[in-house]
Amino acid sequence: MEKDFQILYSKMYPKLVRQAAFVLGDRAVAEDMAQEALLRLHKIGLSTIDNPPAWLSKVTNNLCFSYMRSEGSRRRREETVLGNSAEDTFSQAAASAESAALDREEFRLIHKALKKLQPRDRMVLLMKFSGYKYDEIAATVEINRNSVGTILARARKKFKQEYELICPTT
Repeated sequence: MEKDFQILYSKMYPKLVRQAAFVLGDRAVAEDMAQEALLRLHKIGLSTIDNPPAWLSKVTNNLCFSYMRSEGSRRRREETVLGNSAEDTFSQAAASAESAALDREEFRLIHKALKKLQPRDRMVLLMKFSGYKYDEIAATVEINRNSVGTILARARKKFKQEYELICPTT
């Protein structure tokens, strides 16, 4: 059992980190999410899950979205407490901080557009751009492998439409 888990770990960890980093935009937090998903699988036992890679992908996605919700709540609480002083601090920041802010804003806009998609479409897009193969996507989302390309094309189109509604000048 342990050897099977170690093999799965070494195969899935990099994929899960890529997937989580795409969703979160932060590699360090993505590594934590991947570790947490693998830890949860280890706790419940590899033999209790029919398709461990698909299960891990779903759990990682869920952990990422929970993290983003909690981070959003934390930021709102901080802004309430800090008030305008956060804006003063930002205006004094260096150019690298401005770049980071622009990156965060871009991430926020992408996340906002992704949230408008159906969960299945969002997961297919995230998995594809995290490096998963059609077979892995089909197993995770529980669809026919032959449907992945069609669903992916529709999801890309819908994402583009939603993103352009949010950012019409882009």
